[in-house]
Amino acid sequence: MSPTEKFSNIALLFLFVQMAGVSAQMKFSYEANGLGLGKVYVDHILHFNVTSSDSAVDIACSPQNGFVSLEKGYQLGSVVIYAARGKRLGYEYVLCRDASLELDIELPITILKEDTWLDKVFPYFAALVAMCLNVIFGTEVSIRDIRFILMRPKPLIAAAICQFVLLPPFGLGVATLLGYEADIALGILMVSCAPGGGISNTASYLVGGEVPLSISMSFFSTAAAIGTMPFNLWLYSRLIPSTDPNFSPGNIPYTTLILTLLVIAVPVGVGMLLISKVEKVTRTAMKFAKPIVLLMVLVYIVAAIYRSLYAFEIMKVSDYLGGSLLPLGGFLLGAVASTILRLRCSQVKTVALEVGMQNSAVVVTMILVVFEQPQGNLNCIMPICISLMTSLVSIPLFVLHYATSRYNKRYRDICDANKEEQLRERQKFEGLIGSVRRTLSTRMSTKRPSAKPSLDDLPQEQEKIELEAGKTLEVVNED
Repeated sequence: MSPTEKFSNIALLFLFVQMAGVSAQMKFSYEANGLGLGKVYVDHILHFNVTSSDSAVDIACSPQNGFVSLEKGYQLGSVVIYAARGKRLGYEYVLCRDASLELDIELPITILKEDTWLDKVFPYFAALVAMCLNVIFGTEVSIRDIRFILMRPKPLIAAAICQFVLLPPFGLGVATLLGYEADIALGILMVSCAPGGGISNTASYLVGGEVPLSISMSFFSTAAAIGTMPFNLWLYSRLIPSTDPNFSPGNIPYTTLILTLLVIAVPVGVGMLLISKVEKVTRTAMKFAKPIVLLMVLVYIVAAIYRSLYAFEIMKVSDYLGGSLLPLGGFLLGAVASTILRLRCSQVKTVALEVGMQNSAVVVTMILVVFEQPQGNLNCIMPICISLMTSLVSIPLFVLHYATSRYNKRYRDICDANKEEQLRERQKFEGLIGSVRRTLSTRMSTKRPSAKPSLDDLPQEQEKIELEAGKTLEVVNED
């Protein structure tokens, strides 16, 4: 069916459509398509009409953002019928102008991504994978490691300052500098406010960092993000430059965001509790659970790539640039802060990776659970891009470490010295813990009442009694 025939078939439909807008002597209305007023899927058509009080006028309409393509159909008296085809996810504003009356009217159109069964299931599956991973992650965090970090808190302080104080305004600056749309800018801001990601633990191992330190810092940043992430979003989202009336920082559902963070973060504590209370059972269970969770992660990666194809169609060069600048800026901030605090080389690398590698996967999960569409899909574009670019910009760091440690003796000696220093610190810590335990045990034993002798002690007690009795008899005989 040709577009002309379609227009003639729907000409009478507008008699039953709710009026959407009025401006002086112009008004418009949308086709009722079941999605809601002024909404259309990508690659689908939404019909609308514009009515003028002058039946002889020629009304011209044009999209302002280029997210829809327009085709003019019939003009029935004072009514002009248009077809708008969705080209790209987002919010469009069609400006219609009546030249003779010198009037214009703006039609808002929302372009949505058509949901499949995968789109409906994916947010909940992603949350389940995140919870399972965090339980496993919690089993790798020991109370002893946390005590060890708290006794030497400089790396933790450096990471916390960079992640929760310096990185959010840096992310906002990148979004402002590159002129992102408000929804895209909110995505990069959310990543810059997020906790460190699990990939930083693997990266620390690959560059000769301190893996126990990286795991402990990820634990602390995940716990702290429950409060710091909503606060930073509330603080900096108001500074996002936007002329889009659909964007408002006040519309961010902070309560739902905090609840989602709790649901994702609490399993870390569950894992820690299990490993501390029933270690043997937990270790055995993890042998069976880890392969299953690994399979779930692989399914998640495939599903995430397939579901995110729309984002790669929308991404521009500036998006890839911003997706690279955020992790690179995090690496630089972490390295500078660690150097100022005079941390050793292995700690500098660990803190830099922890700050630069934010947990983009958790951000995507939260966005899809918390936000309505199309805002959710728009907010996901930058986290997806940052996740990709973080992996790409990290590859040169791994290659540089490998090449330098292989061909530069001085760097290799520094790495070896760092390992020896870590070992000495750990031995000193273990000795201190052992000393404290022995002291407490001695104090507790001195306070306990003397216990009754057991059956095993009876022969010794009998010898003591006989000896005392013999001494008594000698004294009596002497008297």
